[in-house]
Amino acid sequence: MYSVNDIDTDSVNKITYLEKRIATINEYYMIVVASRAFTEYFGYTQYNNLTDFVDSNEKESLMDFIDSYQGSKINKIFHFKNSLGQLRLNMLTIMPVKPASFKNELNIEMVDIESLMDANNALTNILNQAKAILGLTKEYTFKYDVNTDIFTMYKYDKYSKELIYKMSLGEWKRQMVDNGYILESDIASFNNLISQIREYEEEFTAKITTSMRTQSQVMEKLVFMGSVINNSHGERIVIGRVLSEEYARNNNTVLEMLNELSYDSLTNVYNKKTITEYIKSYIESNQNELSNISKNNLISMAICIIDIDNFKKVNDVYGHLYGDKVLARIGKKLKEVVGDGGIIGRIGGDEFIVALFDIMDENYLRGILRSIRTQVKWEFVNDLADFTITCSIGASQYPKNGTNYDELFKKADYCLYIAKEKGRDRYVFFRENLHSVGFEESQNRKDKKQNIGREMLELKYINHILSIFTDNKRKAIEELFMHIKNTFKIDSINVFVGDNLERKITVGKVLDNSDNALYVKEESFKTLLKDKDYIEVSFIGRITGISPEFEEAMKAKNVISTIHVLIKNDDDLIGVLTIDRTGNEASKWADYEIESSLIAASLIKILYIEETKPVI
Repeated sequence: MYSVNDIDTDSVNKITYLEKRIATINEYYMIVVASRAFTEYFGYTQYNNLTDFVDSNEKESLMDFIDSYQGSKINKIFHFKNSLGQLRLNMLTIMPVKPASFKNELNIEMVDIESLMDANNALTNILNQAKAILGLTKEYTFKYDVNTDIFTMYKYDKYSKELIYKMSLGEWKRQMVDNGYILESDIASFNNLISQIREYEEEFTAKITTSMRTQSQVMEKLVFMGSVINNSHGERIVIGRVLSEEYARNNNTVLEMLNELSYDSLTNVYNKKTITEYIKSYIESNQNELSNISKNNLISMAICIIDIDNFKKVNDVYGHLYGDKVLARIGKKLKEVVGDGGIIGRIGGDEFIVALFDIMDENYLRGILRSIRTQVKWEFVNDLADFTITCSIGASQYPKNGTNYDELFKKADYCLYIAKEKGRDRYVFFRENLHSVGFEESQNRKDKKQNIGREMLELKYINHILSIFTDNKRKAIEELFMHIKNTFKIDSINVFVGDNLERKITVGKVLDNSDNALYVKEESFKTLLKDKDYIEVSFIGRITGISPEFEEAMKAKNVISTIHVLIKNDDDLIGVLTIDRTGNEASKWADYEIESSLIAASLIKILYIEETKPVI
């Protein structure tokens, strides 16, 4: 095994073709979001602590390194254990999360530097293949570096590469003109080409009549095509190709036809026709495997429909031109997040579809969906002053949720509908035990969009409860509790009152170790509240180390998701309302679920004060 001292971190930083694994950690070293490459390297990582993967002898050093972060990019090498149980040298780089609002989170980037030799061999093979392909068409390539003012041009033959020019850009220009290699009528176009190269224009194309290749009186029309890239040292350079006009025209015509047939011109992802046919073809080609394995034990693909929240407002406020730029950036961001793990298409104005492959469990799918949602949100977090661009995602899984495209698409679309109804900026994937009944009902409606949304239904129900509360407070509270339990699929609702916060009311299951809620009086619990009178925790595992007493109490009761509302009379704590889900299926709380819990606590407070005794 290599020693940490054997590696020069500056050298590793210059190697841009090593696969980089990206994640975000919080102040407790917990992995909040991870890229697909990161998850594949370590195995399932969501809700894990980064310290779980480092060599035990380097754990304290890792924590000291992270704690020492002061705002500037830093890196250090540690031994990390991969999914195969192998300890491998990785360079860990820490940098701040882009939006300032996430000040307690850090972006980390990890590179397995022991794979340097493999990467170098792979790069050599790619380079040799590229040389062979260029040699088949006897192409010329050029490069220009403004820092050195050196212009180089190579000619490729089948088995060799020949240096034609290596000089300053100005000297190359003079030679071409003085030697008569440029047709006089094209000198202005040639001067413009020189300016485009010198000024680092992102992409350029120029047609020049020249004898550059023949270096004689025989002129030919050549096409100079170039663009700006970052080299291995992170420096920007210009690279380009020189093609005959006929070859360039034929090549571009084929590419344009293929792009027109396959790609969405605005976002550069697949268009609706192409991605739909691709997914259908994938499903058909995998049907034979279903006879050999239970569909409940295999998730080979997920279909994800992504809708940009409140996109009409973007167009209305900032104009359609800016809206188009937003869509283009989202298309690019989706390709970055999904990488080689799937394909992306645009199926409507602000709707995208993603097909994710080789997903073998729901936790893995959950991590990717969360990465998509978070990365889209972060992409625009500093762009707009009055609102944030977010997305909602609905997903279904093949073959677990269906064995044909139409069924899978409808179920993903239904989950997208739920995500939007729950408050947007979230993902929902189809689960038979939670969604099958609602899905069937939605398919029996003539037009789902004509039905009243969940938020409106909840508002109407609350108005109904308040009208009852005026005449019979206890009855209203009892009805509201039963509604919350049955409608939101809550396992246990509890009210704790008195100095010792003893449990006085339970609706649903009586949970183990739930006699009191004294843990809410601990200082650490106040940290969770953050100056509010309630907390909503979608997954208890996400708050490791913040409030030990609260965490221990939830684990003892087998609670995985909870809403806690403090009931106060002025500043005096008189009780606590808890809304709990138990088991292993965590889910994000919807806005209307939180609002209903707050209203229930307010009604309990009114009744308590009126009767000056605990609710019984």
